[in-house]
Amino acid sequence: MKLYHREYGKNGPALVILHGLYGSSDNWVSIARQLENDYRIYLIDQRNHGQSPHSDEHNYESMSKDLLEFFDANKIDKAHLAGHSMGGKTAMRFALAYPERINKLVILDIAPKSYASFSNYAQITNNHHSIIDSLLKLQLDAAESRRDIDRQLSASLPNVKLRQFLLKNVERKKGGTYQWSLNLPVIKSTLDQIMDGFSQLNPDDHHSTIPSIFIRGEESDYIMDEDTLIIRKFFKNAEVVSIPKAGHWLHAEQPDLLIKTLAYFLLD
Repeated sequence: MKLYHREYGKNGPALVILHGLYGSSDNWVSIARQLENDYRIYLIDQRNHGQSPHSDEHNYESMSKDLLEFFDANKIDKAHLAGHSMGGKTAMRFALAYPERINKLVILDIAPKSYASFSNYAQITNNHHSIIDSLLKLQLDAAESRRDIDRQLSASLPNVKLRQFLLKNVERKKGGTYQWSLNLPVIKSTLDQIMDGFSQLNPDDHHSTIPSIFIRGEESDYIMDEDTLIIRKFFKNAEVVSIPKAGHWLHAEQPDLLIKTLAYFLLD
């Protein structure tokens, strides 16, 4: 699958960045612009997101293969690879499958485990089901403006910042009506796979010594203290650091601290 991407910078090592669920390459433009003097940056839209093609298949094996195709098509022999949330799991699976293509690995607020099981993380999965159902219920064809869409969505999702983020995925068709750039039906049907991606992997058979950093939001529940054990089973040379006063969307909530952390790790 040929993925849509944006490029920033012409000098330095390659840095590939993958967005999370409901995201797109557009979410990372401001970060890329602050790093473009030191890196050749590639911001990718993953399948079923942004301007990349839609597919009935959405799992980490297929997204990892998409990324390999992207590396080959753009003649990227080796790169630093960073991924947030769903993008972080794609990055981890890619690093385990193709370690020779990675210099350093940056994972943002996600761990190599299932978030779909009946555990402390079941609420995370339930929240995603609620979000997707809310988006699917919207009557985009009848909407006269983005404000109208936002008003519809506010009934089920009162968080303004969350709505603003989600509504970046609304695009206007040639006829003037609106549609989702996200492939919501497939994302809904494959959500359990998106929330997992690691329960079938044994770290005794699948592990990496690539220099890795897992950056978590201090106020996020996605990486807990006890997750350090499973992280280091899969990624032997991993360090875990926290960004203060940040939740799951740490790149939007604390961009300056994230950039400093990235620069320190990648230049080390």
